[in-house]
Amino acid sequence: MEDKEEDIFIKDASPIRSQSDQIMLNTSKKGLILVGISIILIIIAVIIILYFTFVTNADEQNYIIAKFLLVPKINKTESKIFNIAYLKYIESMKINDTDADIKNTISVNYYGMTTIQIKFKEKLTSLERLFFQCNDLDEIDLKNLYTDSVRSTADMFNGCYKLKTVNFGDFDSENIYNISNMFKNCSSLEDVNLDIFVGDKLKDIYGLFDNCTKLTRINFRDFNTIEVINMSKVFKDCVNLEEINLNGLKNFKTDKVIDMSYMFQNCGKLESLDLEKFNTTNVLYMNNMFDGCKALKNLRIKSFNTKNVEDMYFMFANCSSLSSLDLSNFNTMNVIDMYGMFKFCTNLKFLDISSFNTSLVSDMGEMFSYCNNLDNINIYNFDTKNVETMVGMFRNCQNLKNLSIPNFETPMLEEVDYFLFETINLEYLDLRKFNTLKVEKCNKFFPEGNTQTATFYFNGTIFNINNIPKNWNKIDINDIYTDYY
Repeated sequence: MEDKEEDIFIKDASPIRSQSDQIMLNTSKKGLILVGISIILIIIAVIIILYFTFVTNADEQNYIIAKFLLVPKINKTESKIFNIAYLKYIESMKINDTDADIKNTISVNYYGMTTIQIKFKEKLTSLERLFFQCNDLDEIDLKNLYTDSVRSTADMFNGCYKLKTVNFGDFDSENIYNISNMFKNCSSLEDVNLDIFVGDKLKDIYGLFDNCTKLTRINFRDFNTIEVINMSKVFKDCVNLEEINLNGLKNFKTDKVIDMSYMFQNCGKLESLDLEKFNTTNVLYMNNMFDGCKALKNLRIKSFNTKNVEDMYFMFANCSSLSSLDLSNFNTMNVIDMYGMFKFCTNLKFLDISSFNTSLVSDMGEMFSYCNNLDNINIYNFDTKNVETMVGMFRNCQNLKNLSIPNFETPMLEEVDYFLFETINLEYLDLRKFNTLKVEKCNKFFPEGNTQTATFYFNGTIFNINNIPKNWNKIDINDIYTDYY
């Protein structure tokens, strides 16, 4: 009997547990449904927030505030305030907080400090030449401008020679690839922060600060040049720039750069420049790179890989404070033009470029001209078989007494005017393999006014400078062969 009661108890308990499990299952399903609904509502809310943030706000906040310092002008009553090409993108405009007629307003005739607010209809993809040659632009605020779609700011402020301040705010440069000439001729700009350019798409920074004559400081801390291929004229004519420190910057790279021509030209206050970390493997053009760096005393470029460089003309010209230059690692196997390479390096006393491979060089004109302190030069191994012009090559090298270049073979030489003109202290010259068969211009080849006794070994003939006829530099090259060889 007890066994039966126990069986009944067990049988009765089973349905009770099943019913309880069912209730719990239903409760779990409802909970999951509620969680799912909550997640969907959250997603919708986020979408709405994002919409109003990036779409609605873009419409409300997509504007620029520009300040113009306007003064009365003779024969000119209006000042340009933006590029007419952008007229179709402008939704509204205010001048000194008063609504303006955008269809008829691309310039103004106000006087004094004038504030212009320009609101755009949509996100712009380019800011190229937006304020090109807006000569009276004094200050610009870009913090409310949406730039995440912008790909180029080339020439954006080119010619804004009164521009002093640029407020970038949270300027989005992620997609920008071209900033060439962005601040060119902004001759009143004193300080620029390039930390905004952190994207890795930037390729062209040609002429970025060209002729920014008041620029004294540039912040490069996060400036990203990993993909840049053009650095020509970046600092050209920055005559007041006293320091450019590019070492220790993790993103300032030159690995892909092809053009460095004119890069530091006329940076007249730079006294020291350390470019040891520059990767120049792909560079083709270095002409005028340091031309006009008159205060430069210390230049560290020993690590330069120049195996692909083709142009080096005027590379160090007018570096009048340089007293030494280590170019022992230079590979010049592909260089074609060396015209004026060291011209006016007036403080240079010694130059060892015996390692130079000059087999492709066609122009050596004025290469060492006006190096009037140079008293020792090693170019014994120069290959000159393809050189066509040597005009003024050693002109005014007043301290040069010994010039031994017996391996100078010149079968292609056409012009050799002023070759040694004004090199008045020359005592010994060895040009035994000099070939002038194709020479057409040979005016003032030798120095004039030399009172010393100088021995010239020229094309197999030794003669004394005092025995050279006074009209030697004026007669036809063919007569030289006839009369003196």
